[in-house]
Amino acid sequence: MAERDLPRLDIGRKAATKRSQTVSTALVASAGLAAFGLGSLTWTTPPQDVLVYPDAAACAAEGIRPATECRSEYGIARAAYPRTAPHYDTEYDCARHHGSFRCSADAAATGTRRFVPRMAGYMIGRSAAQGVTPEPVYDHVDGHGGHGGSYCTGSGGKISTGSGSAASSGKLSASPSKGSTVGPSYGKTTFGGFGDSGRGFSSFGG
Repeated sequence: MAERDLPRLDIGRKAATKRSQTVSTALVASAGLAAFGLGSLTWTTPPQDVLVYPDAAACAAEGIRPATECRSEYGIARAAYPRTAPHYDTEYDCARHHGSFRCSADAAATGTRRFVPRMAGYMIGRSAAQGVTPEPVYDHVDGHGGHGGSYCTGSGGKISTGSGSAASSGKLSASPSKGSTVGPSYGKTTFGGFGDSGRGFSSFGG
């Protein structure tokens, strides 16, 4: 699928600020960590501080990471979006998780799960030495599935940035899991605590 056909990015008010948001993240299902290059993170791993930006320009403006890394890591996250975004049966189901006007139809999807959240930004490590693979992030409705709002990842992780758009720190906390299973990159994924499941974009982007 051509880049111009991808669902548009929805930066949103929380991510639109040029300030970085220093946050921590956890993935619910440890089996899925390796797929995102986050295999070093487990339930017993201490929280890792990461950064969330709406785009590469905001990352470069902050100056924590070099501009070249901001751009390259944004490209990695953007490329991962079609493959890793969660899918929902209806736009309503998607909006319940991610908020009104935060979802769109994936024209390349097959079957009933056709709606995906728009990418709100991307998550990276505070330094390249952390080894955190860039990942797309999505807005998350306050209180849904045990989350306190802020952002989530396609693999079931929660990213807390505190309250308000000026939040600069966050805590790692796992979603209450109902039993999570993560399949191959293009397989079915059930997200613990989200109460829904997603399918990888096996045909999206080649």
